[in-house]
Amino acid sequence: MRKNSRQTPFTLRKYYGVMIIGFALFLGIMAYYSVKFKEKRELAKQEVELEKSVDAANSATQGTTEATESTEDTTAASTEEAAQTMEQTVTYDGKTKLSWPVTGNVVLPYSTEATVYFETLDQYRTNPGILIEAKENDSVKAVKQAKVTEIKNTAEYGKMVCMDLGSGYTAVYGQMKDLTVKAGDTVEKGQVIGKVAAPTSYYTLEGTNLYFQMEKDKKSVDPGKYLE
Repeated sequence: MRKNSRQTPFTLRKYYGVMIIGFALFLGIMAYYSVKFKEKRELAKQEVELEKSVDAANSATQGTTEATESTEDTTAASTEEAAQTMEQTVTYDGKTKLSWPVTGNVVLPYSTEATVYFETLDQYRTNPGILIEAKENDSVKAVKQAKVTEIKNTAEYGKMVCMDLGSGYTAVYGQMKDLTVKAGDTVEKGQVIGKVAAPTSYYTLEGTNLYFQMEKDKKSVDPGKYLE
């Protein structure tokens, strides 16, 4: 009996020791998984915050893009409206006198029904415009408010400026240089658009001059009837 009584406390101690160790291991495992859970939760929160930041950035970018597109649309609409307004203001009744592009005598008159003599070419030809005597570098002025539609170069008339006067009327200035306008520009009456150039090889004997032509609905008309 004494032997058994001695073994009992030892067995109990062993049992309690195992229980304590097991409990300690349990607490350690719980603590470990608690830490891991917190880390995962923090990571998940960070991912959510990151997604929110990305969404906010995308929203801001989209807003900026939409604002830019809206601005571009507004600008385009304003430009188109301004162009339409300008086209409406460039008109001509065909009766109001135009100012002369340069001051000088008419070297070769307008003539489409009969031929006139071209001294340099030594031949008789019709002339759809007029040649106005001038000096090289003289300023050439717009005869009225108009829109520049084209600038081109030809062998006969050199550098030419074509303008829409409105209501089907157009004007063409030839033998020019040092232009101050470009296609698309709108000019006012009396505005300098360039200078008189040296005559082309077609008009050397006629002397330095400005070629000026007018049309109504693409048919040439006598500029002398419109110039004051």
